[in-house]
Amino acid sequence: MNRIISLLVLLLSLSCEHDKPKQDNSDAKGIDLETTRNKEQHGFLLDSSAYFVDSVVRSFVEFSIQTLPNENYTYEIYQASLNPDQITDAIISVNRCAYAKEKAENSGYLSQAENVGFMGPFNLFIFYDGASNTFTMPVPVPSSPLLPLSISFENISSNRHKDLVVDFRIRNSSYKEIYFLFNNKPSKVFQWKNFDGLGTKESEAYGFEFNPGNGRVRDIVVYNAQIKAPKAEIDPFIYKPEILNSTELLKNFFYVPAQGKYFSTKNGLEE
Repeated sequence: MNRIISLLVLLLSLSCEHDKPKQDNSDAKGIDLETTRNKEQHGFLLDSSAYFVDSVVRSFVEFSIQTLPNENYTYEIYQASLNPDQITDAIISVNRCAYAKEKAENSGYLSQAENVGFMGPFNLFIFYDGASNTFTMPVPVPSSPLLPLSISFENISSNRHKDLVVDFRIRNSSYKEIYFLFNNKPSKVFQWKNFDGLGTKESEAYGFEFNPGNGRVRDIVVYNAQIKAPKAEIDPFIYKPEILNSTELLKNFFYVPAQGKYFSTKNGLEE
């Protein structure tokens, strides 16, 4: 286990040294599309043609993370109303798997990188605000790029708009993160495992519910669950298992506004 952790630290340090975006010291830097929106009669990016959307998104991605020339990355756009203005916003998920593999091969650590699923800052997401027609700087999610981020939305902080839920893989485990928007910038407020030990006898899994709490923000209830046994041999780094939920309560998390995070009182106050 110590060897794996050391290797992860090494790979992350190598990745971050070269992949850090060239930007100023601000927490987020939106690009105003005023100069480009006039090229489309519709005005806002999400109402534009697919070709125009692709050109704008790729221009921002390549500028903000300094991609290699002709880098083969992929992205997906997920639309939802993510703040109180009721205007459609978007999350853009970016996957740099090809770059991760190329980087590992060129570094001489290909075998080690393969053993940890090419773990590194090669999955990221960008928030697009529909009202201001701007992007925020990318949020990296250190994970295995063999699978892109899984993006979904839930009513957690409000019934009037959605909140961002990000699921990602690290070797044979999966994690869930929840983000709220503060001043139109995504901030992580919760993280927990979806499952761990996939393909082993020590596997574990969890289910989630978002239930009304004492305040306006919903509680997050975590239940013990099980991984349904696959019928054939699997690749534990990319296989997406079926989770069998139960009613066995594990933890109840509640949101603390002053901290901007979720905590649980089971076994004492803890994140």
